Amino acid sequence: MKKVSTALYIATVYFILSFFWILFSDKAILLFTQNNEVLTYIQTIKGWLFISITSIFLYFLISKEFKKEQDLKEYFKKTLDNLASPIIVFNEDGEVLSINKTFEKLTGYKHKEIDTIDKWLKIAYGQDASNVKNIIDSLYTIDSITDDGIYHIKTKSGKTLIWNFYSAPFGIRNNKRTIISNAIDITDVKEKEKIMMQQSKMAAMGEVLENIAHQWRQPLSNISTVATGIDLKSELNTLEEKEISQSMKVINDTVQYLSKTIDDFRSFFKPSKEKTNFTVEESFEKSLQVIGSKFTNENIEFINEIENINILNDNNALIQVFINLFNNSKDAFIEKNLSTRLIFIKTDIKKDKLIIEIKDNAGGIDENIINKVFEPYFTTKSKSLGTGIGLYMSEEIVVKHMEGSIEVENVEFDYNKEKQKGTKFTISLPLNN
Repeated sequence: MKKVSTALYIATVYFILSFFWILFSDKAILLFTQNNEVLTYIQTIKGWLFISITSIFLYFLISKEFKKEQDLKEYFKKTLDNLASPIIVFNEDGEVLSINKTFEKLTGYKHKEIDTIDKWLKIAYGQDASNVKNIIDSLYTIDSITDDGIYHIKTKSGKTLIWNFYSAPFGIRNNKRTIISNAIDITDVKEKEKIMMQQSKMAAMGEVLENIAHQWRQPLSNISTVATGIDLKSELNTLEEKEISQSMKVINDTVQYLSKTIDDFRSFFKPSKEKTNFTVEESFEKSLQVIGSKFTNENIEFINEIENINILNDNNALIQVFINLFNNSKDAFIEKNLSTRLIFIKTDIKKDKLIIEIKDNAGGIDENIINKVFEPYFTTKSKSLGTGIGLYMSEEIVVKHMEGSIEVENVEFDYNKEKQKGTKFTISLPLNN
């Protein structure tokens, strides 16, 4: 469009100049002479003069427009270089037309080292180059800004960066579709997420160890009692062979129970490589196996309204979310020293989505801060109760891993003819992922 307007401008100026030259030059000549021979000579001179003047004029016009375009290109390049985000411009022939200084600084590569997409893919993506190439090829048909996803970039120094690319069409240049891509460096963010995930796992592991200790206490006491009884009867010479057999069976059964407990707890937080079919009831029951005893000790009652609904997703992930949300309610009960402590869990299906509602009667969250509860390290609890990562990790798991959503709100409701107030978390998950 710019080139068309420039050409029209030059053509218009040329037309006006030619029109007035032809209109007035002949009349001016006739004022000086009527001699045909002289007129022919002057007309020839006039023609060469017109060609010379218009050629010079057109030269200055075109030079001026070229200078504007060159200035615009330099301004655009300077603008890109001043941006804090890495920028790369390339066309459908695989030519890298430009990269900005931030791109060069972060990757260590100069433009001449990655002047084609193939060169860039080979040195930055390694074995993933072919997959990334397919994604880049699909960009040439886009008509708006797109989120290309997150990629691990290898720099010239060997460091790995994590970039989230966004691309947009950049017009037709030299008859080739051109794309401009902007990358957001999220390396530090991902590192912090990794640390928070580890902290979350460590907190969950503390829950596991505490509950293992609780569930092992009685079986270990039984083994000790049986072993002590056998030893005492042996010293008194009253031990019968039948009692030895029975006692060994009790000890063996108890050891098998202890072993199974370890296997059950270990599987809860083991990453799942594949999604499986399971029911929410199964996830709920397994979460209670991990934290149930503590909730019983705190006189917290669960109101189970779970329907028998099958879902294809990560069971262990949902268990961890349940544990985080239940613990959030437990901490609120303890901090506010409430006597009646209720946690409700309910399921439903709406528009091919599994809806899980978890609410308590712990009084709710301050409306001024309720929209911040999913932020990392944000907590309303005392330092002894909370780290501020449980709800953040719950949202990360539900949204990024389980491809669902989670929302929070304060609610008021009736239970046993009494008014209750608390917090409700609503989880929405695809039934078949």
